[in-house]
This record gives sequence, structure tokens and C-alpha cells, in this order.
Amino acid sequence: MRFSRMRFSRMEFSRIGLLVLAVVTMVCSVLGQSPIPTARGMSSDHRYEVAATYTRVLTDASFGHFVRLNGFTASVSAGMLPSVLVTGEVGSYSGSKVSVKSFLAGPQVGFHIYRFQPFVRGLFGLSHTSLNSQSQGNAFTIAAGGGLNFLLTDHFAIRALQADYYRPVGGIYRSADFLRLGFGVSYQFGSR
Repeated sequence: MRFSRMRFSRMEFSRIGLLVLAVVTMVCSVLGQSPIPTARGMSSDHRYEVAATYTRVLTDASFGHFVRLNGFTASVSAGMLPSVLVTGEVGSYSGSKVSVKSFLAGPQVGFHIYRFQPFVRGLFGLSHTSLNSQSQGNAFTIAAGGGLNFLLTDHFAIRALQADYYRPVGGIYRSADFLRLGFGVSYQFGSR
């Protein structure tokens, strides 16, 4: 009986190994055909960026208990200087009878090292909260954080990490501290 369990695990290991090998082979062939920019002056060659991110929001006890919200952010950025972008972001998060929508804008500073594009940013704007489908009003909101894009091609990137300290101020909040964590995709276009 013990021998049959070992054979099964070896067979399963072989299947997983073949799957990993197939995925690595496909990724290498795709990356080998796409031009990847190098660190030309430490800034991106593209003027505009559009990103979509799945976001998990971890809240403090502002709602009476700890709430975890799931949602998305969509952002558009335009380059003002070689390493400075102006970013506008819309977000929607919900869970446990709580819904938060945000509309934020602000500066984003980043640089370019081979395939990696780390960035930091500070966003400001409004967020709207609903509890049990009842509107709780709007609050001034600050989001400060950053992230890391990993370039797949000259235009497409995976947003491997986006992390923000997110704080609505005013309205029903006396002091609310949230953490936004996300990952997604990014498309960069236009030339400088």
C-alpha cells in the first residue's frame, strides 16, 4: 500500500514537472521574440500608461470590526517629465456589506532598470462609502505607496505589486487606516 502511494506521487510529480517545463518554454519563446527596452537614461520611453489592478483592501476596525474588501483599480498616467507621471485612478471595493469607491489623482515617480519599473506615488481625492447599501457620505482620501511593473514586451507589463497606505479623512471616519494590496497588468504607449 505504501509503494502505490509513492508511485502516485511520482506520477503526479512528473505531470507537474512537464507542465512547468511547457510553461517555461512558452514564456521563453515569447520573451525571446519581443524587444525589451534597457535602462536608457533610467526612464521609460513611453509617455502614457493604462493599468488595471485587482485589489485587496485590509481595513482597521473603523466599521466596528476588521473587514476585508475585494475590488479593482483602473488608472491612467501621463508623463510630464522623464521620470514623473500624473496619475488618475478610479477604484471600487466591496465585501461584508461595506462598499467603498474612490476617485484619486496625483504624482507618480518611477524609473526603469532593464525589465523592472519600480514606482512611488501620492494620490489625493474623494472616496464614497456605503454600509448595508446606505450611503455614508464622501471623505477626502490620501493614498501613498508604490509598486513594481515587470515588462513582458515593449508595451505590456505585469504589475507584480501595488501597495498603498489608504486613509479616508472626515465623514463617518475619525481615524481609518487601510492597506491596499494589488496586482494586475499595464499597457504603455506613446513616445517621449
